[in-house]
Amino acid sequence: MLSIHEHPTLQDASSELLAFALDPVNWIVLGATSTASPAPGEDAAYQRQVGKLRICAAVEVTAAQGAFLRIGFSAPGLTPLLAADHLAAFVAERLPLVPNSEWQVAVDGRRWVYFIRRYARGPERC
Repeated sequence: MLSIHEHPTLQDASSELLAFALDPVNWIVLGATSTASPAPGEDAAYQRQVGKLRICAAVEVTAAQGAFLRIGFSAPGLTPLLAADHLAAFVAERLPLVPNSEWQVAVDGRRWVYFIRRYARGPERC
């Protein structure tokens, strides 16, 4: 069983988890065969809990070198609409939602609601 850090508020969980997930050292390379790293949903470092709400966040890098921010929520009775409210509060300090910001939404077989968007820190430098 995972030992997930618990927080009193969504903002506390956000400040700690987003700082961890957005650090390039913690990015996950999809399809990497050289290391057997667990998926974010299987690694407690990428998760936090506020009451019954579980949160998972990670930046995933694809083979085509695209980086995507994935934030997931799970709780009893959670709907995509309620999860969207949680997302707005969760990213408010670091990545505030703006009109026309595009997020893909997915619900997996375990009833996790995921929000995914391209992540860019700014222009890459050599």
